[in-house]
Amino acid sequence: MAYQIGLYLIYGIAAQGIGYLWGKTGVLPLGQSLFFGIAAYVTAITLRADGNLFLNLGLATIGLTLISGLAFLLATLVFRGRNESGPYFSLITLALVMIAEQVAGTASSLTGGFNGISGFNSLGNLDPFGGFYYVIVAATVTVSLLLFILNRLPINLIVKSVMDNEPRMQLLGFRTHVIKGAAFAFSAMIAALAGGLFASHQGIVTPTSAGFALSAEMVILTAVGGRFHVLGPLIGAVIVGWASAELRDSFPYWELLMAVVFILVILKSPGGIAELLETAFRWVWPKEAKHVPPSVLVPKIQFNKQKKPLRFEDVKLQIGVVQILNKVSFEAPLTGIISIIGPNGAGKTSALNTITGNLNVTGGRIMLGESRIDSRPPHRALANGIGRKLQVPSVFFSLSISENLAIAMMAGRLRLADLFKPATYQWRSKSLFDILSNPSVPLNEELTEPVKHLPQGHRQFLEYAMTVAAEPSVLLLDEPCAGLSPDETTLMTELVKTYQSETSGLVIVIEHDMSIVEAISDKVLVLHLGQVLAFDDYDKVRLNTDVQAVYAGGTK
Repeated sequence: MAYQIGLYLIYGIAAQGIGYLWGKTGVLPLGQSLFFGIAAYVTAITLRADGNLFLNLGLATIGLTLISGLAFLLATLVFRGRNESGPYFSLITLALVMIAEQVAGTASSLTGGFNGISGFNSLGNLDPFGGFYYVIVAATVTVSLLLFILNRLPINLIVKSVMDNEPRMQLLGFRTHVIKGAAFAFSAMIAALAGGLFASHQGIVTPTSAGFALSAEMVILTAVGGRFHVLGPLIGAVIVGWASAELRDSFPYWELLMAVVFILVILKSPGGIAELLETAFRWVWPKEAKHVPPSVLVPKIQFNKQKKPLRFEDVKLQIGVVQILNKVSFEAPLTGIISIIGPNGAGKTSALNTITGNLNVTGGRIMLGESRIDSRPPHRALANGIGRKLQVPSVFFSLSISENLAIAMMAGRLRLADLFKPATYQWRSKSLFDILSNPSVPLNEELTEPVKHLPQGHRQFLEYAMTVAAEPSVLLLDEPCAGLSPDETTLMTELVKTYQSETSGLVIVIEHDMSIVEAISDKVLVLHLGQVLAFDDYDKVRLNTDVQAVYAGGTK
């Protein structure tokens, strides 16, 4: 019995790696047995060549490091510059594991071919039916504790936020392809650890250890047990493993049954068995929301906040046959508030997208001081001191308000060590502290509330607070007052004016309400058909006959 449970736990450890990546980032690795199999073969070859325990452990450590590095390189290359690469990545891992199985079956001199590698002792010469079981249990407990600890640290919030809203993470300065690469490397290391245990436990390694069938089984174990919970994959491995041992030989449709269960879990209960158990537990013992007291002591901003002039020089933007921006040229002042107005389709939002790198220009250039900033990845915008609020509030809907603000506070400040310090959650910049201290701002009393329950107006204030938390020197706001009541609109405009006054930075606002434009603007930029129609003081723009001919604003 101990021998069989040990095998289930080994598969459960490998499935925990899948659960970490799939449950945190939403990326499904279909070829996790690639790393499981490589580690199993390397362990078998090492144990057969030399039985020295310390040498074997040293080689195992080196092997885990190399496998993690390989996984990191693969993932970052695939995800670099492409938010939607998840399905492609899954297919690439599937292709790699199919290739690995084929190579393992044919490279007889290295892998033993179809018959595999056998005839080696287990690690430390422990009995696979006795003493080695406790090694497996110790590894299971260690991996589970590590995952539980990570769940309480800022690094967990970073990884979860990538799955929730990757574009927002990029605008906050996070290199999301690196984050997903690191998560995949960690999951690969866990799979490799399980593969090493598997070789020592079984005493034989065959091509099936690196094959697609095993990868598919691991995914099923993860889904059935629950990919969002640390113990879910272990639960799935033990339950499915036991059921398989009991029913596989006596029930001819076992594989079909497992396929049906997998589909039902994905469609009806994505959290698997662990979610059902946790829901029942929370019903008996409700979880109390905890509010972490904030601190205004935060690390210095990592990016350069020196004020530099922003210039558009004959900027063109064309998508297909559509000319969105056509030789747009203007130079913004170092400080003040600029309102961009114009009819729908004039190119207002597209102009901001070219500043942040969400759209690449097809002609001309955008300069910030002496640095060219157009056509760069969006995650580099904040490094240039540029913060962005989007037209539709872009927040992390699966997280609480305090978690949203914590992510925003890490933007531009986070160092590697801060990922593993609970105190990072308590950071508050002066700008954010001032916003939350304003009794009229509808956030301070709702910090533990899930964002998905917030009304539209509150989400506008939340995204604005997240944008200014990093205290950017160039603040881009796309219709910040959309969906707000008159009182909320007054409050938002006061917040914007206060921020600009205290930071002496540049604020660029897209706005349709001319009363707001008149109240906050030092300069007004009018766009029409992708061209600059006027750029001057509000009164001069209002009297401009060309502007009057094409644009008429309203008020709330």
